[in-house]
Amino acid sequence: MRRSTRLAVAACAAVVGLAFAGPALSAYSPRLIATSFSNAPGKPTTMLLGHLQEASDDPTAKDTIYAPPGYVVNLTQPVGTKIGEVSATLILRDAGNAQVDVTGEVLADNPALHPSDPCSPGLHQAVWKLNITVAGTPLTVYVYVDSVTAGPEAAFASAKIQLCLAGPIGTPAGAQLLFALFDVNGVFTNPSNTADRIWRATFTPYTPGTPNPNPVGTTEGQALVPGRVSLTLTVKRLKHRVVLLQGRLLVDGSPFRGALVELFTPGKTARAGKATTNRSGRFSIRKKIKKKTRYYAQVVFVADLTGCPAAPLPGVPQGCKTATVSFAAATRTVLARPRR
Repeated sequence: MRRSTRLAVAACAAVVGLAFAGPALSAYSPRLIATSFSNAPGKPTTMLLGHLQEASDDPTAKDTIYAPPGYVVNLTQPVGTKIGEVSATLILRDAGNAQVDVTGEVLADNPALHPSDPCSPGLHQAVWKLNITVAGTPLTVYVYVDSVTAGPEAAFASAKIQLCLAGPIGTPAGAQLLFALFDVNGVFTNPSNTADRIWRATFTPYTPGTPNPNPVGTTEGQALVPGRVSLTLTVKRLKHRVVLLQGRLLVDGSPFRGALVELFTPGKTARAGKATTNRSGRFSIRKKIKKKTRYYAQVVFVADLTGCPAAPLPGVPQGCKTATVSFAAATRTVLARPRR
């Protein structure tokens, strides 16, 4: 399994854990997830974007996600290009509120085919298709993407991503989104500085029991992406074929406590070990080996924040209600040699 794929799987698992372990929030308080697979300044990165909400929330009609200033945005992918993958959990309101997991692909579409789409009328720089199947019925969610270079939004955004979601009324089995994640490859290049990056989203619900959006209920969610994440891995040879794999996690230059670090062997599916970082950001994993073995470590962290880290966007009726922090990192590969 490739490292980028493994990071995506781990990030999805972390977000799922957050979705079901997070605190109960007030009515209609979706959360935005933004995870960068690389934090290197000025370097391309894969972004994992997510929407989470409670099962008791009103269904969501529209998401508008804003990438913060500083990102370079490439929207020139040819039609049909696979940009990433999507996974989601839906509640089937017409099937006893059963929850189902769905997966699919993110594909570049032709913007010229969508100038009159009611979700976001007009010609866009890019349109993506999120293709999934719900209760045996194919369903496509269109995503409208534009660079932001002028106007009021340029003060807090470099790109604008819009998508509309069908509510329980008129969808297969009354499907309502609980959470969705999709990764985006070859689109974003990190800012050239190491400052923290604050992604934003506005969420507009449906009026309960109707197919009509409720603009007055629109809320904001923020997602903090640290500007610096450093994960290291070294090997110390002990006696009796035992090696100690150890390293340190720093976030924005400070030790980070309580993050799960996973150990893998390149090309192997099973995890080789795990450890949690201590208050100095350090971790260690003992392994008994019979032959030379290569290892690398990775970390994916997702959590809720108390309070929004930035001032709310103007004009959002319900203000900023939720905020998250997330990051991902993987080390270089190290070679462990057994010592008798």
